[in-house]
Amino acid sequence: MRLMTAVLLFLAGCAQYAGAADVSFTRDIVPILLRKCTGCHGERANLGGYRAHTYQGLLKTGASGLASITPGSPEKSRLYQLITAKVDLLRMPKSDDPLPAAQVATIRKWIAEGAKFDGSDPAAALKTLAGPRTHPAAPGVYRTSVPVMALALFPGGEQVAVGGYNEVTVWNASTGALLRRIGNLPQRIQALSFSKDGGTLLVAGGTPGEYGEIALVDVNQGVRAKVLDVWTDICLTAVYSEDGRRIAAGGADNSVRLYDAETGKRLWMSGVHSDWVTAVSFSGDGRFVASASRDMTVKINEAATGELFTTYSGHNRTIGQYAEHAPVYAVRFAPNSLTAYSAGAGRWIQQWDPIKAKAESGDAGDMEERFSKASHAVHLDHGFQHEVFALTLRVGQLFAASADGVVKQFDLATQKEVRVYKADPEWLFALDYDPASGRVAAGSYGGQVHVWESKGGRLILMFPAQPGAGARRLASGIR
Repeated sequence: MRLMTAVLLFLAGCAQYAGAADVSFTRDIVPILLRKCTGCHGERANLGGYRAHTYQGLLKTGASGLASITPGSPEKSRLYQLITAKVDLLRMPKSDDPLPAAQVATIRKWIAEGAKFDGSDPAAALKTLAGPRTHPAAPGVYRTSVPVMALALFPGGEQVAVGGYNEVTVWNASTGALLRRIGNLPQRIQALSFSKDGGTLLVAGGTPGEYGEIALVDVNQGVRAKVLDVWTDICLTAVYSEDGRRIAAGGADNSVRLYDAETGKRLWMSGVHSDWVTAVSFSGDGRFVASASRDMTVKINEAATGELFTTYSGHNRTIGQYAEHAPVYAVRFAPNSLTAYSAGAGRWIQQWDPIKAKAESGDAGDMEERFSKASHAVHLDHGFQHEVFALTLRVGQLFAASADGVVKQFDLATQKEVRVYKADPEWLFALDYDPASGRVAAGSYGGQVHVWESKGGRLILMFPAQPGAGARRLASGIR
């Protein structure tokens, strides 16, 4: 009896202590604000002059001149006044049910305790403070194919990982058999890259306009092992450095970020682009990170510090006979080299060097003249009718995938076209090449995956990356 009494007293004490615990802004307040407030008081909308997309924004006064939050005084805080208003016309959230009493009490207690911030950066978007999302499971059977925005050949070329809906699917690259499904990942998968040993898969994606994520997946366990970062918009591109020790990424929030691949720590973030970052690449010596963008430039950042080294503007200039004013969708450095290749909506794949590009750059008044007279850039006429969405380089060969539904191979020494791989009338967004097996793989907007032998160009396999498609797979008639 005494033991039971002691246990009950202990549990009662724990409950009392839990009730008295401080309210956490990131744990308790941020989820409420994201669900109920940021739609009307966010980064793009600020009804009444109030913003709630960052902690700093939440503390500012609105158009009325009244403070949204008065630390220590809930009744003087405009936020608390509005969520407890008795008149529907005044009560917030507007055109929605009142906040549950428990959430109102939580907000009141947080303000009364001083409206403390317990995150890492008061200026950071609340979406990032909320941490990684728990993603839903992928559909058991796909009723239709989803666009293949990313794929990666496993080292050795025997398997190909393909971005799906809330998952990555892994297929036998010779037979088209579905080997495994790695689920509970972001809704859209935009970039995939294997570590050198094939044990880890770098996955980037998210939900457009809402959420982005870059994560490392344990391939053997089939689980998301570590989330490196979350973004306020979808993450569009991510790659390993040549030595596998760092990871660069970019996305629709216009930022470029660098991470330590082992610890997952973000080393720096750069916001020098004015539009989406569509591709990133490390220079062969690891010194630079190049980032392509819809703003028609390629930015070169120092990998060690994140400082901007120079801007390559060849895609937004008339260089002699080469007139090009187009967004850039792909950039790649040649292995063990400072030579970069970039392409997008223009007629040419451009070859250039960041050191020489910096030497040629001038001010806004003389840049056009300097480029027309002294540009070192080499323009390779790719012959596509539409945009180039992806580039990959290995052992002196350049592969380009386009909206024509075609992949082309070029020899870098001769600058000549070697081979054309005809795939799908749909746009090709995803591309990879494995030098060990000599296999080329591409994925289309229509959900098809094609695998070829680069020697001779024979099509090995074509299949819809659609779990549950069964007999619709088209491998047997090709091999």
